Amino acid sequence: MDVKQLEYFRAIVDAGTISGAARVLHMTQPPLSYQIKMLEEELQVQLFLRGTKKITLTEAGKTLYDRAGSLLAMADITKREVIKASQAVTIHIGFTPSTVSMMSEYLARFSNEHPDIRFDIHEGSTFMLREQLENGVVDITTLRTPIALKGCECKSLVQEKLLAMAITGHPVLEKNKDGITLEELSRQKLILSRRYRSYLLSAFEKKGLLCDIYCECEDARTAMTLAEKGLGIAILPASMQKLSNKMEGCDIANADLMTELLLAWRKGRMPKEAKAFLEMWK
Repeated sequence: MDVKQLEYFRAIVDAGTISGAARVLHMTQPPLSYQIKMLEEELQVQLFLRGTKKITLTEAGKTLYDRAGSLLAMADITKREVIKASQAVTIHIGFTPSTVSMMSEYLARFSNEHPDIRFDIHEGSTFMLREQLENGVVDITTLRTPIALKGCECKSLVQEKLLAMAITGHPVLEKNKDGITLEELSRQKLILSRRYRSYLLSAFEKKGLLCDIYCECEDARTAMTLAEKGLGIAILPASMQKLSNKMEGCDIANADLMTELLLAWRKGRMPKEAKAFLEMWK
């Protein structure tokens, strides 16, 4: 049973005769009669009472007539929605974990002015999103420094401190609420996102210190989750503190450890809709 057979069946009932339906459908009567015969054989029911000048439906025919109307209407709606979706423009945007809240506000503003544009959101670490940007998977993405970019342009959105974060009540952070020194941190189990490794090791080395990188991971969200479990002190951007009600942050007193949030895109050609999105940041 296919859509065409349902259309033929409804046309015959509406016209009252097969010959009348054939004229409406601009086809000859034999193929129309054949389709109805095939439909009855598939369903193993009789849809019309034979031997009458005007079409008379059986009970099975009446049920199919009602159901066919709903199915054909749904098929038409589906067709229009698919066509509309194919015509909609999609911007592919990358979000690092700590930027979802901020970027969502910009998406809301942009969508008010461009209601026909759709968004494909990619979430992941800075390194993963950089690779997707350089390979053309995303049009625009947020990234965290330190990061090296090839063939891309970027705009600085905000600078923020790196904080020492641990589960609420952690004794070391409780003792150093006004700021924890690198000397104190060097004696703790540290959890950090991999991209901060060289940056942090350099800061400790300048003070003549070694540090215990207890756990290193790709994603800052993973570092936060491990710290929430009490496994150590995570070094994270200050904005991530509000993502958890189980964590508290502490300034790193004797080091100017900063991270910069970037909005990055590939050099050269870019979809005009993505360019419109970038215009919001000028």
